[in-house]
Amino acid sequence: MLKTFLFTLTFSIASINAQEFNSAQLDSIFNLYTNLRGVGISDKFQKQIEIDPAYRKCGMGLVEEIKNNLSSFSVEQQTVLFKILQRPSLPKTLATPSGFFLIHYTDTGTDAIGYDINLLAQALDSSYNFEVNYLGYPPPPSDGIEGGDSKYDVYVRNLGNLYGQTSSENQIGVSSFSSFMEMDNDFSGFFTQGINAARVTAAHEFHHAIQMGNYAPVSGSSSIRSSDLFFYEITSTAMEEFVFDSVNDYYGYMLDYFRNTEKAFPLQNGYNLAIWNIYLKDVFGFSILKRQWELMPTLAALNCISQSIIEKGSDFGVELNTFGIWTYYTNSRNIYPGRYFEEASNYPLIVPTSTVNFSGSSQRYDMTVGPTANYFLKINLPSGDGTFFSIISNSDVQKSVANPSQSIDFTYTIYSDIVSGIKVLNNNYSATFSRDNQNFWNNTGILNNNIVYGDSSNSIIPNLEGETYAFPMPFKLSSQQDIEIDFQSDLNTIEAVDLNIYSAGLELSFSGKKNVFNPYYNKDSKKYYRMTLNKSDANFSTGIYVYVIKVGDKIYKGKLVIFND
Repeated sequence: MLKTFLFTLTFSIASINAQEFNSAQLDSIFNLYTNLRGVGISDKFQKQIEIDPAYRKCGMGLVEEIKNNLSSFSVEQQTVLFKILQRPSLPKTLATPSGFFLIHYTDTGTDAIGYDINLLAQALDSSYNFEVNYLGYPPPPSDGIEGGDSKYDVYVRNLGNLYGQTSSENQIGVSSFSSFMEMDNDFSGFFTQGINAARVTAAHEFHHAIQMGNYAPVSGSSSIRSSDLFFYEITSTAMEEFVFDSVNDYYGYMLDYFRNTEKAFPLQNGYNLAIWNIYLKDVFGFSILKRQWELMPTLAALNCISQSIIEKGSDFGVELNTFGIWTYYTNSRNIYPGRYFEEASNYPLIVPTSTVNFSGSSQRYDMTVGPTANYFLKINLPSGDGTFFSIISNSDVQKSVANPSQSIDFTYTIYSDIVSGIKVLNNNYSATFSRDNQNFWNNTGILNNNIVYGDSSNSIIPNLEGETYAFPMPFKLSSQQDIEIDFQSDLNTIEAVDLNIYSAGLELSFSGKKNVFNPYYNKDSKKYYRMTLNKSDANFSTGIYVYVIKVGDKIYKGKLVIFND
């Protein structure tokens, strides 16, 4: 059970840059961390505070922020922090069967281990085997002879209110730091306890060691990028589920996201968004998650996410909105088993961002959402017509990187007829979604648990007349070449075709005629025609687009992935 303290910490450590900490904020960090660790300190230096449960998961972010700002604390605070941040000294050790880890522990006193040390050793080796041998992440570097030898050191002791923490130690290379792990000795009073808590903590903290050991920011001397702390925790918390699927400690943090979907990704604590990585894995496979970390040394996390999705032939806005659909069909709404999250029945229900009642001929709703966030608008229709949900996604990565706290306006209008609105809901209602800069918006409508419209690129034109593809994909506007588009057709003569290009949100980005080259035949004797889309024609924002080719009454379509670098 969460211990009760006297006042609440009111700022998010992830939202403040290291150089911006003032003395009051440093005091708050000091109080938070020492309370989390349960360290008894004179009232002169410490106040008792109420701890957000999210902080009880992992101390890595706090530890790294403290170390990066250690010289800014008072001399008395530095003395306390130095003592509790240094490597512990414990009397017993056990090497894991793989030989990679060395566990330091004791079986007496307040730090006495409260679960089977041999099962912990197996959990650590399982984490290594899955994350390094199976997923292909490089292991963290050796710390030399720190801790007694070159093995990776894991310290088991009473961490107070923390499951675990990973601490960087020495910079080995441009993007590499050595580190050591600590985990609680019994997890008493936590959402998950005993050896199962130790299992997921091993998977979680070991990936932090991988992150620090191989993907540290190339600028500066810090092992992490504070503004991206949410991303470190998304990855490590999802890794718990990937390595130890049956434990499900991440359930304890999900409700916080399901109640606050309108907050930008960087303002989430990360533990509550493990399902975002679970979604990406289910859609694209594990490789997309590793690719994001390969980009992390030089790019902000949101840019890593966006670029990795583009490289898979999709778009962040499309995937964010589809993720919204997946999070809608949970709990009692899990009416399509196997289509969305495998464990959807165990997840909470989305709490609507706004709930409104509709009456009359039309109603307009003016609202705001954070950049890189999903807004769930629930509209109660007149009796007998049921409930309508609109999932509105804003995917403006650059705004979110610059200031995730800003709000972006949009308007949603619903009509009691089918001609006034752009989107038709059923025989009685239509709606219009109004916003600026269509490239960063996506919208889906769900009426009585049935999807009635969506604006992903898959729904623009349903009829195809033949195979079609474009190359190179993804296309970088900085390259020297143009885009070649091929489409398979049995027509005998084609001089020019109509070409339209749409954004993922159905906005027309290009329209014109294009000449085609003489046909060629592939190995299956299918006849193809080719056209060239000039770079000037494709000078769009980064994103996914759909091209539609019209030849007489025949229609062909395909995807373009543009990277405007």
